[in-house]
Formats: sequence, structure tokens, C-alpha cells
Amino acid sequence: MSVAEVVAAFERTAAAIRERVHDLGFSGVVTFYVWHDEQAGQLWCSTGSVPPDALPFGGTYVASDDLGPVIEGFLADSEPGFIAWSDLDDVQSLSEKTETEPEIMPFGVWASSVGASR
Repeated sequence: MSVAEVVAAFERTAAAIRERVHDLGFSGVVTFYVWHDEQAGQLWCSTGSVPPDALPFGGTYVASDDLGPVIEGFLADSEPGFIAWSDLDDVQSLSEKTETEPEIMPFGVWASSVGASR
């Protein structure tokens, strides 16, 4: 599949959820969101009654209204869920390098409002 095809499918899904939320008469905040879980090699989506800046992730993320980069990263993942041994640091060498926490890069999340406003 192409990036455009996958993006279009998720945009149709968001539109359908938006219609369903509206038809149910729900007037609160609802966000549909999509992210690429690089560790698992999977593309995930969910819906929550929270704004984009309060999504239930334990890690740092950057919410965006551009789904393309999330899908591009997923489709370009040549070995989904695979992390080479050479890319891993052992605990001892990590603690020898620094006493501070390692820098963790935020991951991208596409967030679409599907709640109160149409």
C-alpha cells in the first residue's frame, strides 16, 4: 500500500467516528489518534475522551495533524519489531557513560478531533 492510501483510510475512519460521536449526541472532547510503535513494528490507532496534548502515553510524543510522516515511518520499517544487538546498550556501559537519563526522542502521533465540533 502507498502512504496516500493508508492516510486516506485513516481519514475515512476518523470521519466515520466523528459522525458516530455526533449521532450519539456526545458533546465532549474526543480524539482519534494513530502512531507507529517502532519497538513492536506495528501501526496502532485509538480513540479517547482527551485532547491531543493529554493522550495516554508513558513516553514523550509530538501530536500532529499530518499523518503522512507516521505512515511513511511504518511503511519504511524494513524489519518491523527488530532491534539489532549493536543498537542496544548494556546497563553497565550506559551507567559508565553518564549519570543522567539517556535522551529519549519523542515519537510522532497523528491526532484528529472527532468530538464536539464538526
